[in-house]
Amino acid sequence: MCRNPRKRRKPMTLVSSNQKTTFTHSVVKRVRSSACCGRLLLDLHAILALPAPGSDQPSAMSRTFPLSLEPLDAATQAEIEKRFLGCRFGLVRVKETGFLMPAPYAKYAEKYYNFKFLEDDVVVMTHPKCGTTWMQEIVWTMRSGLDFDTPLELGVRSPFLEFDSLENPELEPLAEWAEEFRARNPGKDPKEEGLYLFLADSSKSPRTIKTHLPFSLLNPSLPDTSKVVYVARNPKDASVSYFHHQRLVMVSEFLGEFPEFFDYFTKDLVTQGPFWKHVEEGWEKRDHPNVLFIFYEDMKEDIMREMRRLNAFLGTGYTDDQLLKVAEHTKFSNMKSRSTTNPTEAALKVGRFKAGEGEFVRKGVTGDWTAYFTPELEEKFENWVEKWKGVAKEIPFKYKINKKA
Repeated sequence: MCRNPRKRRKPMTLVSSNQKTTFTHSVVKRVRSSACCGRLLLDLHAILALPAPGSDQPSAMSRTFPLSLEPLDAATQAEIEKRFLGCRFGLVRVKETGFLMPAPYAKYAEKYYNFKFLEDDVVVMTHPKCGTTWMQEIVWTMRSGLDFDTPLELGVRSPFLEFDSLENPELEPLAEWAEEFRARNPGKDPKEEGLYLFLADSSKSPRTIKTHLPFSLLNPSLPDTSKVVYVARNPKDASVSYFHHQRLVMVSEFLGEFPEFFDYFTKDLVTQGPFWKHVEEGWEKRDHPNVLFIFYEDMKEDIMREMRRLNAFLGTGYTDDQLLKVAEHTKFSNMKSRSTTNPTEAALKVGRFKAGEGEFVRKGVTGDWTAYFTPELEEKFENWVEKWKGVAKEIPFKYKINKKA
């Protein structure tokens, strides 16, 4: 028989002028069943402050987070966690928009939504595996005065805003970062308060912040306050890259092959999707003066053309010779060779990545999808596009390019 010790912690109460919502910090519980003995699961009813079964009371969180979160139904959750082992801690969906997130997101959702962006911030926003790291390194380098020799890893220089909600709750925070947090926040727990949220908030100005959150999960004032670089990648290559990433990262640990993954992807059952909804929100803001919408394929096709667009948008005023140096510094082969931009070795050592599943910086090409898409998957893709045809047929994605950067 499995023992099930449970420590009760005092709930944290978030209060707005009209509504009080309680989140219990004791968000994990032991499951007694023989099949799941010793396995940690998130107590979604605690973290979401869900009403009692049968109640008509909505599960909204707070007036300062105007959306509602709900756990997946038990059958879907059970199906997913058989193939995505890292999803065993639970998943939540944003009711109004359909975005699927790991359950710890509920603990931080209000903080993300109300994160205080500054006028000189630049936010690099993408759906996962759409050129995020490439764009982060380009933007940070251009904004740092062309610092090509920094020893700091990209995650420190350009913090990942919502990474606390993606971490495995069983793992301890990275020691050196947790030490810095405790030094600046005596008596506070980085796992409870949000270590990566702290890094983003405390970074020196001007900040370059990474996020995979769509516009709707951040404050509507973001593009009026800060600059946003939104990078979009064609969904065929994005899904292939995300497939490999989901096999690599232990927070997902997908066990299947690409056809099965693509089935989940098109059914909006992969975290941080739906893909089309995410891209749609970026596309709708493409004409905002503080938003630069860039296609990954355009960067691969003519990097200097896109560098000049970035140069004008960021107001960095570099010459073409200087931009060429940035382009060389951020070439795929160079970024893959630097531990500051390719954390594979370090992540393997601390249990964040799975051995034998490749690297964080993988191929960086356009057209890799041709090795994966069978006629059956092409048909599934076309049906998926038809479902989202309002946005899918409007955005001019390129699936092949004439020249590689």
